[in-house]
Amino acid sequence: MIAPVAVPPHGFFTAEVTDEQLPAAASDNVVVLRPAKPLSRPQVRLITMFLRTPLALTLAGPRLANTTMEALFKLPVPQPDEALTKALDELTAAKQQFNVFLEKTAARARARVIDSGRALRLRVEAASLLDDLGHSVRTRFPYPVAYRWRETEARISAGDAQAAYAAILDTAEELLCYVAQLVLALTYARQITLGSVTAIRDKLASGRSGPGFGDWANVLNEAATSRQLNDLPDAHPLQDIRGLLAHKDAESARQALSERRNDQSHLRRVDPIDLPHAIDVAFTDLTRLVERARFLADLPLLEVTDVRWDVFARSARVEYRELVGDHPVVPTRTMTSASNDLETGSLYLRDTDGGLHLLRPFLIGRDCPTCRTWSTFHADRAPKGSVVFKSLEHGHILKDTSAGTRRVLGQVGLV
Repeated sequence: MIAPVAVPPHGFFTAEVTDEQLPAAASDNVVVLRPAKPLSRPQVRLITMFLRTPLALTLAGPRLANTTMEALFKLPVPQPDEALTKALDELTAAKQQFNVFLEKTAARARARVIDSGRALRLRVEAASLLDDLGHSVRTRFPYPVAYRWRETEARISAGDAQAAYAAILDTAEELLCYVAQLVLALTYARQITLGSVTAIRDKLASGRSGPGFGDWANVLNEAATSRQLNDLPDAHPLQDIRGLLAHKDAESARQALSERRNDQSHLRRVDPIDLPHAIDVAFTDLTRLVERARFLADLPLLEVTDVRWDVFARSARVEYRELVGDHPVVPTRTMTSASNDLETGSLYLRDTDGGLHLLRPFLIGRDCPTCRTWSTFHADRAPKGSVVFKSLEHGHILKDTSAGTRRVLGQVGLV
């Protein structure tokens, strides 16, 4: 704190010198005041305001021209309590707001008000969105789920009842499908075989129709109750995944949506008159299911695009795309990894500890041959000589006739 000579009838002129303004030298007309101990911002503010008052001059001594360092040291200064601190904060904020009215024109004052309040408004809006499930899904969930949710919201808002109802059921199935693929990949990595894989393998081999809503639910239900998974580390992703259908409300919603899906597939469609109510009920069930899947926001989907291993540093420089939110066009990021077995072009799940879990061949990422959009695919059929993958985002298919693909699916027990 610097206090120049006193100037009645106002008080001392004061200015605070910060580290950024150093080095600086005080003239003969300036008294440098250094606090004996660190001061809080409210203390500095109150002392500065006090020194600028006529009362400070009076207490410093009768002869202003001879104000000494000793007199200033002995000068009693007020200390702010909680109430005074709050009042000073409010006065400072009010002063900043009313300063806009010192502009020369009303137009400039208006522009300053809008500009100064923009950051605050954005913070308030961002904070309010934290409780909005739809916003969380669209911006923080893995791309396949976020994409489906966005389509559902768009269909409902457009007022096309048939399309909205179908989108709700599609989203519910693909949500379970995505989480089931995570379960299959994570259990395989721990050399655990689930009984529900047998039914999936049989459907893939038939070549007629792939696994569906019920198969994905069976995988999740088995994972929730399997004793083989009871000894997992607390931070393992399966710990959260196992709880998805463990809650009665989520399982009840899943059953209701599954029945609606079966009715829709077997031409037992909802009468157009009843569709608005059916949409409300089905979307409520979907919302309940997605609420229980909030853990997905902490398990981002990554596509590794490049890996460079440094033998001497014993670490890899990894370039990747974090496929989070409802659009596949995302920036490439960089991280380091202690693992030297990461695959370029493969999908990974990143857990809360930063560990990467390979999802191939249960989930793969490719440019869709139908819509030319980057998409995620899972095995849907495996007739002799080929494997047919289906997109989670739009249901388009990708046919792979390479022997290597069937061999890998055989290694993980899917063919």
